[in-house]
Amino acid sequence: MKKFIKDSFFKFLQILTDSKSAWKFYKPIAELNADIYYLKNEEKKKKIESDFYEKYKSLITSTVKRGPFKGLKYPFIHAIHSTIFPKLLGFYEMELHEVLKKIAPKPYRTILDVGCAEGYYAVGLAKLFPDSRIYAVDINPQALEQVKSLAKHNGIKEGEGFLLMEGITEEFLFNLDPQEKHLIFSDCEGYELTLFSEEVIGFLNNSDFIIECHDFVMPGISDLLQERFLKTHHVQLIKSIDDIFRYRHIEDPEMKKIPLQDMIKLLEEKRPNQMEWLFCEAKSPLNA
Repeated sequence: MKKFIKDSFFKFLQILTDSKSAWKFYKPIAELNADIYYLKNEEKKKKIESDFYEKYKSLITSTVKRGPFKGLKYPFIHAIHSTIFPKLLGFYEMELHEVLKKIAPKPYRTILDVGCAEGYYAVGLAKLFPDSRIYAVDINPQALEQVKSLAKHNGIKEGEGFLLMEGITEEFLFNLDPQEKHLIFSDCEGYELTLFSEEVIGFLNNSDFIIECHDFVMPGISDLLQERFLKTHHVQLIKSIDDIFRYRHIEDPEMKKIPLQDMIKLLEEKRPNQMEWLFCEAKSPLNA
């Protein structure tokens, strides 16, 4: 009997230490620990952001301080799929500021913001181009609710001049008037390769495009899109600045008083790697 108990005990240990059996035993514990870790990490992240905001709330207000969308008012202190501090400070995607300055005088009939998130560009462009029809496009319902709130907070009514869409296809682009000048602003996580086919680009050869390319999703996207646009557009490739070096491009005296590590944190955009934008300006006489 003693030998039977001993043998049975060793067999149990063998089963328990077998990788598959052990994982069956430990998986629920591991999943529970992972959930607890995630929740604690999110709480910690929110606490850090909150503390950081409190530390610099005299510097960070709910109104964009500078840049192309200076004066844009936020009814909330957060952003979707990006960071809020650089937006409120007016340094968000500063790589595009010269492009936005260049296109500001153009009479766009329609402006599409594809992948609009909470509406920084959609509402900002609506204020910059009050005579254009704006389409804010995002597949995330929460994002569109935030766009509504941001637009309302800035005196922009949802309706004929400012519309929300849950998605966009080539068919919609083919319904735009090709004789008019439009602006398509795109940040759609790799969908740009499908959306901007050679046929669409040729059809909208009077229009301008600003496209964030997601080569980390599909390597070579920016190269393929450049090839497609070169026939009908002047193409400028713009590279993102790494978070660790963004402070070097800031001339604001108030910002320069901040300790370097805090300044880096205020400006960081948390991109997965270096990104590229394509500014594709139509060669058409309409752009003259």
